[in-house]
Amino acid sequence: MWNIPTLIGVGMFVSCTNDLDKVAAIEVVGSSPERVTHEAEYLYTDSGVVRYRLRAGTISEWPSDPKRTELTDGVELVFYGAKDGGESVLTARRGLILPKEKRMEVFEQVVFVNSKGERLETEQLTWYQDSARVRTDKAVRIQRGPDVIHGMGLDAAEDFSSYVIHRITGQLYMQDDTLAADAQGQ
Repeated sequence: MWNIPTLIGVGMFVSCTNDLDKVAAIEVVGSSPERVTHEAEYLYTDSGVVRYRLRAGTISEWPSDPKRTELTDGVELVFYGAKDGGESVLTARRGLILPKEKRMEVFEQVVFVNSKGERLETEQLTWYQDSARVRTDKAVRIQRGPDVIHGMGLDAAEDFSSYVIHRITGQLYMQDDTLAADAQGQ
């Protein structure tokens, strides 16, 4: 008769076969990016003119639904040709690009400085490329010279050249001569 170790050995030998076609057909969907680039810089042009420059520590691209590009280890997006001829710079710790939706979201320590030197700080900001707008519903802080404006939410031009702050609070400093001129004009 058969002894137990022999049966186990025969059972293991028979059960340990792999059909290589079946193994090759197994696809790990969405678990890893198709392409990863470190210390990357992309330039976006329109009619041969550079409009944006994107830099990131790591850029990971996923081709499967939803198609997306993840930006980590620091993100910098420069908008060239602002309305007054300058440039605006958006920085964050990480970001996400959703090309089908023509949308880019940035997160964590988001800072946006426009060509006038105005500085926006928030924790999340979304750039809608098709409407050339940036928006957030998170807390915002804007520094304009000595003035600091706080609010909850913001809608702005994509280069932060003009903006509307929602639920605004803040401190504005008026010069004495401005107050005197206003008082005389009334």
